[in-house]
Amino acid sequence: MKRRPHRWLQAAVNLAIVVVLLTALSFLPPDTSLKDRQAAGVLKLCVPPSYPPLVTGDPAQPGFDVELVGAVAEQLGLRLLVNTLPSIGSDFNPRNWSLTRGQCDVIAGGLADTVQTRSFLQTIPTSAETGWVGISPTGQLPAAGGTVAVLPGTSGLDRLALSGWLREQQLAVVPTRNAQQFTEALQSGRAQAGITESFVAGALNLGPDQRIFWLPDDRFPHYRMALGMWKGDQTLKTAIASALGELERSGAVDGIESRYYVKQYITLSP
Repeated sequence: MKRRPHRWLQAAVNLAIVVVLLTALSFLPPDTSLKDRQAAGVLKLCVPPSYPPLVTGDPAQPGFDVELVGAVAEQLGLRLLVNTLPSIGSDFNPRNWSLTRGQCDVIAGGLADTVQTRSFLQTIPTSAETGWVGISPTGQLPAAGGTVAVLPGTSGLDRLALSGWLREQQLAVVPTRNAQQFTEALQSGRAQAGITESFVAGALNLGPDQRIFWLPDDRFPHYRMALGMWKGDQTLKTAIASALGELERSGAVDGIESRYYVKQYITLSP
């Protein structure tokens, strides 16, 4: 006759696994990310050369993200050091930006709070939002069989979802690699409309006849932009999140938003 396992055996095994895991965690090195920054007296921010209005490249008005992190650094009693790195935004995957801890404590200027970004960094969302937008004289995409120029951008929006939806709409894609190619495709008529990220669209030199509009919300959600930090730097993230909370309660964040018109950066058609 087959013996039945003791009813407490599985519970004992589960308890033993928990004890082993907790014991292993006790041997992990302590998180000194905040103490290290306090000892150095500096908070290093890495940004791209330009991503208006989050990063402008203008020392007098450096951009929403730069001023926001500057206010956080001041709240923490640290001096802000801004490192401008052209590699940021050179590819849609942040893993390919060749960033290091020696260069960056915080990464900003075009990070969307998406699953892809969170697989590489831990994030703190800001009040700025991005998403896919269309651009055309009519405020609509063309009918089936039409052509659409696409400038994917680098903030981490879902390109596969966009590609599949365009196939469903039976729209031919004109791929573009930069803002110049994108605007030329629209101006020449090679593309009847364009699709890109909202902040990219806001920085384009579009003609007065072009209108910007959100793609359908039920297929393309909007994403908050974010400050990125290295995974494992939990004490630093907690301190930055706490400082941001204080700045929001004091109204300082609203003041920075209003200076850069973050929430009204582009005029979107209904």
